[in-house]
Amino acid sequence: MPGKYGEILSDLMQEALRIQKAAQENGLVLRVMGCIAYRIKSPQYIELHKAMGREITDIDFMSYYKQRNKIIDLFRDDLGYQYIPPGFARATNLRDLFINPNTGGKVDVFYDMLDFCHNIDFKKHDRLSLDNPTITLGDLFLEKAQIVELNAKDLKDMVITFLANDVGETDDDSLVNGFYISSLLHDDWGFYHTVTTNLKKLLDFVPTLDLLSQEQKDLVLSRAQRLLKIIDDTPKTGGWKRRAAIGTKQRWYKFVHSMEGTRDAGGQASKC
Repeated sequence: MPGKYGEILSDLMQEALRIQKAAQENGLVLRVMGCIAYRIKSPQYIELHKAMGREITDIDFMSYYKQRNKIIDLFRDDLGYQYIPPGFARATNLRDLFINPNTGGKVDVFYDMLDFCHNIDFKKHDRLSLDNPTITLGDLFLEKAQIVELNAKDLKDMVITFLANDVGETDDDSLVNGFYISSLLHDDWGFYHTVTTNLKKLLDFVPTLDLLSQEQKDLVLSRAQRLLKIIDDTPKTGGWKRRAAIGTKQRWYKFVHSMEGTRDAGGQASKC
């Protein structure tokens, strides 16, 4: 049976926007993450994203835990989804899973933070109020850059982001906020190491992409290098320097067991 807001749409990007609009009409904060968010933020490069082999497999959102009960009611009662309560395989209450009863497709809603290889806190400073319908570009970048074992899909999302959006120092909806990113890394060497390592992987990856023109490659590379410079030029704390002296001899990231319920926000098995 269709929910209050009509049939569940087969196009996952349009379905994510339908869900987000319904949440907004109910006064709920729900922001798109993952592959769909990269396309929303880079509409002129959707066909390129597809040509690169990047497929949308599910829908991911971030919200605030204080709204959790209302979010569950919205999905279950008004949007036509099946709610899967937390169980052994998904012990945290900071993530809820909803299933499309027609296709078995999944919608993940995370609350307050992404806590995988590193922690990205959305509740602090009310990060979800800064952009709509997605999380900010800075947070989208960190969503991928916090993954220790970055893969080609993640790198392709980062390429599209830098191709469509410049690097700056504000939360403008068309800028990757280097100031915000560097503010999270200047006292956390582990997070810094993961992010900067992944930026360097991106710099190596871009020249291998035959689908990009040389001009496009140069643009992505210049923006990634600008972000790397902002991060490196930001003064580091004493704690950062002490941890840097230890380096990778001690594990610098959180290990997440590869099991259902610990997937990253892009829908992949956790690589942390």
